[in-house]
Amino acid sequence: MIMRHTDDFPTRRPSGQEFAIPVEERRNSSLLWLILATVATLMLMVMPFAAVITFPIRMFVTFIHEGSHALAALLSGYHVIRMTIHWDGSGLTLTAGQNWFIASAGYLGTMLFGVFLLYQAQRRDRVSLLLVGSGMLVLLLTILFVNGQASWLMVLPLALAGALLLGGLRTTLPMIARWGMLGAGGLLVLLLAAVCVLTGTLYSWLAGLSIGISLIALGLLTKPAVGQFIVNFLAVQCCLDALSDLKTLFFLSAFTNVQSDAANMARMTGVPATIWATLWLASGALLLGVTLWMIFQSPKRQSGIASAARGRS
Repeated sequence: MIMRHTDDFPTRRPSGQEFAIPVEERRNSSLLWLILATVATLMLMVMPFAAVITFPIRMFVTFIHEGSHALAALLSGYHVIRMTIHWDGSGLTLTAGQNWFIASAGYLGTMLFGVFLLYQAQRRDRVSLLLVGSGMLVLLLTILFVNGQASWLMVLPLALAGALLLGGLRTTLPMIARWGMLGAGGLLVLLLAAVCVLTGTLYSWLAGLSIGISLIALGLLTKPAVGQFIVNFLAVQCCLDALSDLKTLFFLSAFTNVQSDAANMARMTGVPATIWATLWLASGALLLGVTLWMIFQSPKRQSGIASAARGRS
């Protein structure tokens, strides 16, 4: 048996034009999706009732914000007592301790996640992984932190309920067995819902599970081009929501005594809350500006590489 290696076959060095066109086409397509996502976001900002359309994304941004607080608490050596998400887009994370890192993590963590999505979304082959990863992140935040240290006690009954319901819908068992599985699964779901109502976490669980599962489904089922628009739209919304929240935080810190992350920082450091809000806003704007510069500079670098390749050929 004769085995051939790639060196056994004659190779032809591609010219600069052949090398440049596919790269430029992919990059231009990626930038187009980013521009369209930005235009769609700006249009939604001035449309009446647009909040209904962007409601799931607002919930997603809140999960990232509160999850950043929770993860910062774990990194600081504290445990999370509870993470709560409210229907109006607000949230609250209670931790066993507090420091400047935990207080700053919410807004800056949201912006870091947004610019990460924005930069990585320019690669079409990564959008499915980004959507699935974002969905798994929301599910993980829900499971780990919504009920604090007791959240793990919800996982096994929830998984059992899901298995019973799916089994009752998909198996080839006799009808009476299928109805029994569906009934048991439904009863278990009702019991879990009652526990969530008593602990005040029902909405947080519903929001976390629905958002997480939806993002995973989008990542697995959508075409790459559609997925790229979704990730760009999600990233733009995440960044602009973070900046908008920081602007609101600045005015709240300047004219009210409302409880906020900036107010917590002021109590810990003695530096006025308006200063912290300004620093976070400037940092977020800088992060977004640098990321956009890197994205739009990339085609120029690719063009320079292609020109150099043509010069050598």
